[in-house]
Amino acid sequence: MKTFRTRDRRPILVFTLALMTLAAGPGCQRESSTATAPKESSAEAKGLADAARKAAETAPADAVDLAGSVAARADLSAADREAALKAQQDALKKLAAAAAAGDAAAQKAIDKYRASK
Repeated sequence: MKTFRTRDRRPILVFTLALMTLAAGPGCQRESSTATAPKESSAEAKGLADAARKAAETAPADAVDLAGSVAARADLSAADREAALKAQQDALKKLAAAAAAGDAAAQKAIDKYRASK
């Protein structure tokens, strides 16, 4: 009868190596959304991205929702998606400054954005 010390450890070694191979396999990496984005935005998506950029300056509460929905579009190029997300961040900064100054509507817009995340 074999004891633990003399038992063949090859099956344990093979099992461990198999698990390590599966964990480091090629299918584990997640593909980024910018890698699958088209090179050019559609005319409609480009127009919406431009509107989100303009709204960030004039109506930040509306820009937060608009830029978020525009950035989620599949027909938006990587550059336009980044610009829409930047517009959303700029609008959120303006809303935060207004909320800190006591603007209740700005605070309500921030709360609505946070509730959607």
